[in-house]
Amino acid sequence: MQIKIFLIIIISLFCFFAKAGDVNNLRIVAAERQLLHYIENGKAKGPTAEITNALLKELSLTTKIDFMPWPRAFDLASKRANTLILSIIRTPERENDFHWIGIVSELSRVFISLEAKPENLITTDSDIENKVIGVTRNSNSYHELVSKGFKDNLYIVTKPETAFKLLISGKVDLVYHDPNAIKKYIELHKNKTVKVIYSPVVSANRRASYLALSINSDELLVKSFKEAMNKYQKTKEYRHLLMKKD
Repeated sequence: MQIKIFLIIIISLFCFFAKAGDVNNLRIVAAERQLLHYIENGKAKGPTAEITNALLKELSLTTKIDFMPWPRAFDLASKRANTLILSIIRTPERENDFHWIGIVSELSRVFISLEAKPENLITTDSDIENKVIGVTRNSNSYHELVSKGFKDNLYIVTKPETAFKLLISGKVDLVYHDPNAIKKYIELHKNKTVKVIYSPVVSANRRASYLALSINSDELLVKSFKEAMNKYQKTKEYRHLLMKKD
């Protein structure tokens, strides 16, 4: 009997430390988004980073956010267990590939052109055919455009800021992104004289961005994050950060 009790204790301890190991194996990845999450003086800043850090504090975790190009962040979160990715748009195609923890930002996707080149502003999909569009590889914007049949006229880059730079220099006609993000880029890079134009933002252009865990993540880790997020979403702090645009 004593041997059986001893074995039960050993197995329980093994399971406990195995779960703890899964938690300690947590990795957080993100591509820099100037309005939402970015590095400043070696620290993660922005409202989405603040939401993430609030959840980590609730779970007594100290994992840092690793910033990298979006294609690499998405690839890691798609394959590596226990990987949390910041600011990923939830789509039907991605639905079964991640555990969706909660919304961390609201944004829009519209075609943006330079005010100095009004001929590039499009109103229908058929107007896009002869335009060169800057878009981030493997992003939701990229997949949306490809699904509509646009591929040969896409100028694919690894981060949105590169597409913004190409638009300002005239190397692409359009970018498909959030207008607030490019306005912030222009402001930060002191291109005060540059102005952009875009079609009005309507409900069809709006998107919700999430925190998500890789689909092969530990069940306890997933449950812990979801419970922490459910609790945090009821706070005034969360509602303030959700609407905040740095």
